[in-house]
Amino acid sequence: MNEMSPDVQAAATRAEICRHALDLFSHYGFQKTNIGDIAARCEMSPGNLYRFFKNKQAIGIAVVRGYFDLMETAMDMALMQAGDDPETRIRTFIETGIAHLVDELERTPKIVELAEFLCEDPDGLAMLEEHIRWKRERVAREIRRGIQSGHLNGLDPEPTAAAVLNALKAFWMPMTLVNWIDRTTVMPELRAILDVMFAGLAVQKAD
Repeated sequence: MNEMSPDVQAAATRAEICRHALDLFSHYGFQKTNIGDIAARCEMSPGNLYRFFKNKQAIGIAVVRGYFDLMETAMDMALMQAGDDPETRIRTFIETGIAHLVDELERTPKIVELAEFLCEDPDGLAMLEEHIRWKRERVAREIRRGIQSGHLNGLDPEPTAAAVLNALKAFWMPMTLVNWIDRTTVMPELRAILDVMFAGLAVQKAD
């Protein structure tokens, strides 16, 4: 039997550390969890854990990166299945991402502490900005397709995509969603705002 290479073994160990860390962050919160707690859950010494992550913050960033990977995969899969209509594609892309976030907060509300940390840590903030750029590029691409097909107004795709996402910023923020007065209204309110947006973006057909 072939043994795993050192790189594969290290990646598997990092993934296992992140899995246990996420369990602890979800139960106790990011602030109350320490390296000793994570090491004990992983059945390793803190010194051994430091071979894979330099500190708890690095683990937190890796955990969130794993979450972003799952969200981005779900959003791309939704696009693949959304058909050809530009409006439907953009709506599906956005709604899938926000529904993914809402579902995660329903399961693990304490995970909001990771979002707060991410906005304060320089490395975390850089990763968050990378994720935002990813969403913006996808939306801009779909707007460009809609302009080319004659379904959407000929606005500049990049700033328009940025405006669309900025207008929905409250829906992308875990700190806002976790305190939403009635969680059942999140998606209907999102769709209502998208209705207003697309009323302006869609090409008006002559009677």
